[in-house]
Amino acid sequence: MAHFMFLPRRRQFITAILSAAVLSACGGGGSSAPAPTIKSVTAGDTQIVIDWVQEPGVEYWLWFKAADTVSAGEKTASYRLAITAPYILTGLTNDTKYAITINGRTNGGPGGPGSVVQTATPRAAGSVWLAGGALGSSNAIRSVAYGLSSSSATTYSYVAVGDDGVIYSSPAYVSATALSWTQVRAASGTALNAALYALAKYVAVGDGGSVLTSTDTTTWAAATSGTTAKLNALATNSSIVVAVGANGTILHSSDGTTWTAATLVPTTNDLYGVTYSALGLWVAVGANGTLLTSSDGATWTAGNSGTTATLKAAASMSTVTTSGSTTYSIVAVGAGGVILSSTTGTAWSVQTQGSADLNAAASSSRFVALGDNGAVYSSTDGTTWTAASSPNSNTMYGVIHADNIFTAVGAAGTSIYSY
Repeated sequence: MAHFMFLPRRRQFITAILSAAVLSACGGGGSSAPAPTIKSVTAGDTQIVIDWVQEPGVEYWLWFKAADTVSAGEKTASYRLAITAPYILTGLTNDTKYAITINGRTNGGPGGPGSVVQTATPRAAGSVWLAGGALGSSNAIRSVAYGLSSSSATTYSYVAVGDDGVIYSSPAYVSATALSWTQVRAASGTALNAALYALAKYVAVGDGGSVLTSTDTTTWAAATSGTTAKLNALATNSSIVVAVGANGTILHSSDGTTWTAATLVPTTNDLYGVTYSALGLWVAVGANGTLLTSSDGATWTAGNSGTTATLKAAASMSTVTTSGSTTYSIVAVGAGGVILSSTTGTAWSVQTQGSADLNAAASSSRFVALGDNGAVYSSTDGTTWTAASSPNSNTMYGVIHADNIFTAVGAAGTSIYSY
């Protein structure tokens, strides 16, 4: 008998829940909010940043679709719930126009009217560059990295390193504004030439074989590299980190702290750049056109670069085609505007863009190369390059693509960015 008495009570309970849900959907005790005022809509790389006048106590909804117009609550539109300003709408398709509107409600009420419709078309970063936050230093800043703010955080930060061992950090971009840099390590006299985030920590290397690591961007510990050679560049494949430097020095590490010298390096030329390609290939480049490849970071083979120009940096990219296959591209850049490109890592083509030395390279859905006197170039395939305008004429030494944004650093504490 108790069993049969329980069923109606359970049905009553479920009915009460459903009634509450329906009441909430119909507005509950809340109300709709006036249409918000949009302050800005800024297109970026596969994303759009929307900022509006946010009123206290209002919950905002974003409605969007690939079209010229959209309305709040439209069934064919996509949406984001409970957003706050500024909001970064990600996962969009570059070169596609999107229409956007925002509406609001209070206390679970019905959605109000949508804001005036705005449109924006995302485009790949690398073609338009803006002045970034100054690093407050007369030192040349050599490299920039991006990773978690600490081992327990879910927020991200940028770290930049440079001459005299200075280190700066900045919170990740908020909206489409410049980074805000803070010096976290004073000059030590020993230059830091490269930094990256890998293996759950920041790693920086520099003159005299110096290696520093940090898990929080502010506290840095020295590690023993086993060499006194100048270390110039770093790369990772997410399992190990490889460092390259003077006199053909190559080191590798599985934790960023303990380092092992490569077992075979067929050159004593200075090495200035290194990258890892999803082909499963490491590529290191350096003086007099030196080009080395490796499948494991320990044993290296000399390649034919086709140039005697000093190569300063390397970058790699993989692209999934419309047919589902993957294409691979690797580039190296250097003195006199020389640019090398390869789809295999073994056969290389050589070209020259301008006459300025190119010191840095990075990739996303396209490559960028930066160098002396504000030189900036971009390419979607590594072979056809287009010059872009820089907001200054300073020499740039390091660049990274992170958070859908290219960030570059250089002489006199300069930084620029492209989104």
